[in-house]
Amino acid sequence: MTAREIDRSTARRRSEKSKMSGQAAQASASPTRSQSAGREAVMQLDKIDFRLLDLVQRDNRLCSEQLGGKVGLSASGVQRRLKRLRSTGVIEADVSIISPKAIGRNVTAVVLISLERARADTVDRLKRQIRNMPEVMSAFCVTGLADLVLLVTVNDMEDYERFARRLTDESSDIKRIETMVVMDRFKAGFTLPIASIAWC
Repeated sequence: MTAREIDRSTARRRSEKSKMSGQAAQASASPTRSQSAGREAVMQLDKIDFRLLDLVQRDNRLCSEQLGGKVGLSASGVQRRLKRLRSTGVIEADVSIISPKAIGRNVTAVVLISLERARADTVDRLKRQIRNMPEVMSAFCVTGLADLVLLVTVNDMEDYERFARRLTDESSDIKRIETMVVMDRFKAGFTLPIASIAWC
């Protein structure tokens, strides 16, 4: 290869690298469609929406007239907004929170699961299994030493032993289970901290 050909090759590589850098910068500067959609979904919520959300997440037994009096809307206006918030998934569910001990679920445990191989298919298979286990109240994929964290309620430790055995028998991908039994539940709830946005 002659010196001129080497110079041309070097210039071409520099041009390609510069083009790729420019595309990367443009991509990082321009939000993706999903990112834009996420921001638009938040921006569509006005102050009254946030106030309604703050009220119903604390007490969803309030009627439309009561809610309207607190946010300055008619009962029909409240109903229209709540319908929209439910249909768009902002309000995921309207539920009653039951005391575990009141129905005999005396043991609550935080369960850390480590997998042999944290491949996507392995995790998805275990997720499907866990979704069908009524003892599991909440489940999370996490970073750190464990791969999944479960919040489990059972009647007693014998009941938990049966749960753990069923969990491991149905999944050969689990390498290790660490169980932390809750001694005192001093806070529990699903209330999100939006009061500062709603009422400022």
